[in-house]
Amino acid sequence: MTVNYDKLRKENEVKYGTDIGRIGGMLLANRYDKRTHFIFELLQNAEDALRRRNGWKGSRAVSFHLASDELRVSHYGQPFDEPDVRGVCGIDESTKDITAIGRFGIGFKSVYAFTDRPEIHSGSEAFTIKSYVWPFRVSARKRKPDETLIALPLRDKDRTAHKEITQGLENLRARPLLFLRHVKEISWSVEGGPSGLYFRDDPQKLDTDVRELTLMGEQKDKPDVEERWLIFSREVRNEGKPVGHVEIAYSLSEQEIGTAPRDIRAIADSPLVVFFPTVLPTHVGHLIQGPYRTTLAV
Repeated sequence: MTVNYDKLRKENEVKYGTDIGRIGGMLLANRYDKRTHFIFELLQNAEDALRRRNGWKGSRAVSFHLASDELRVSHYGQPFDEPDVRGVCGIDESTKDITAIGRFGIGFKSVYAFTDRPEIHSGSEAFTIKSYVWPFRVSARKRKPDETLIALPLRDKDRTAHKEITQGLENLRARPLLFLRHVKEISWSVEGGPSGLYFRDDPQKLDTDVRELTLMGEQKDKPDVEERWLIFSREVRNEGKPVGHVEIAYSLSEQEIGTAPRDIRAIADSPLVVFFPTVLPTHVGHLIQGPYRTTLAV
């Protein structure tokens, strides 16, 4: 049974007013240093949806496909239900608990930097969202039974959108997978252009709160990537409730011949990480990650 979109739209007209489309861009869509930050927001949503899909044995991949007129994103996380629909059509009304890393109510709004009517096809739901908070039913798109599909039609007059999104996907690389615990693979492709595939292996537990894993990646016309990382993790709490982990990740040298252990090596680019890289450099030679509160540009 699907959500009554007409009823929800009328509720949101009362709650947010009929002028939300004009003021929403000033408040919601331009929160980040780059328009393509929405890529990370959608990865966050996929990570949380997979975390909530208890017992899921299927795909843990997220894919992006950029056509000439739209971007399509898919994953296999928990299908949308009514609270999720209300959350994504609201402002700061996320259904996620305190341990989640993305927020449907705010983070998803970053897609409006490129589109005026994002579509969501998930479970029994098929709807578009206009003016940030108004849902309308749309015809269901073809997809796999367990797949969540998000379609972002690009604005006709946005001449730089396709180039910007292509560059955003090319800059994605493998490291966004380093601190994710549920997404294991990210792939992207541009119709008639470049493509990339990044994935990680299952972490090897070395001790309590210590794990080692490998990131791998291949991108058209670029060298393949393989990185080995050693990660130390400690759970943190807020008012007695777990809110995530503070983690330190060290880059390891390439596999040595024989039984010699790998060496820890400094990395030149070491931004502060809040699940994904921020714009804040740390200059420490390794990566520090935690559920920090960020400013609008981070």
